[in-house]
Amino acid sequence: MEGFVPKVPKPAVVLQEPEGIERLKEKLGTKKEEEESLVNWIASSIKSTRHSFPKMAKVIGIQLAIVLAINLIFWQIDTWRLPGTLSKIVMTVVFLTATYNNVIPKTIYWVIVFTFGKRFFRRIMREGFGKAIEPMTRIVPEFNKKRAELETRAYSILLIGGGIGLIVANNFASYSRFSGARNKMDKYFVAIVISFAVSYILGEGSKSGIVKFMTLLIQDVSKLLKRSKPKQLETKTFMVLSGFVIGLLLDAPLILMGLMYGGYILGAVALVAGIGLNFISMPASKA
Repeated sequence: MEGFVPKVPKPAVVLQEPEGIERLKEKLGTKKEEEESLVNWIASSIKSTRHSFPKMAKVIGIQLAIVLAINLIFWQIDTWRLPGTLSKIVMTVVFLTATYNNVIPKTIYWVIVFTFGKRFFRRIMREGFGKAIEPMTRIVPEFNKKRAELETRAYSILLIGGGIGLIVANNFASYSRFSGARNKMDKYFVAIVISFAVSYILGEGSKSGIVKFMTLLIQDVSKLLKRSKPKQLETKTFMVLSGFVIGLLLDAPLILMGLMYGGYILGAVALVAGIGLNFISMPASKA
């Protein structure tokens, strides 16, 4: 075995990526993070569902036909000419279908019915009412937690959201084919449905679509105004929407008291108070 030299394996060498590639990765990652915006999020959502567009178009067509039929039938009925019991039945249907509402609140109402309402109904059938309503039980603990996080700033945000809710509710309940019918209960059901849907979605957590939408909207507006992204954005979004729900519900007693412009007046007062309190509480808040 003279002259035999054993081959000793060389130690493995881990090849490192060039520094330029690492920098490129960092830039791409940063760019991706910075580019998240409301428009991109909506576009991404549409893109992910593009394959189901034909089926969706058919379903939407059926839903539009149902809404159109309901409105054509009940819009034409003069309820005051009907006998007492029949008039009450028709008015109940009008109330539950938002027939006497304006186009915008009516559209919002039916979109909620055919999206959130359908999902909620399916969950009841699948898991039972107790399990389906569970997100509503999380709202108060989550509300108290986020209020504590924001400290004094929470009240100004609540007032702003509440003011918007009162004004929206008064506006939604004021449209009518009859002159002078402002802020009436027969058109208030839209506000009730919106308040329930928003509350339920808030109870589902911060990953819900409406919170994501509001968060990106505020973020994009801040960027447009060349301001830094607000701190505790998701928490503030939760509080604004909570105030909005409270404002929607507060219009009910104003309607019962016969105040035609009660929601507008109280909402404007809440908005001014909220904006003023926001400036006062700003130095004391950690946000």
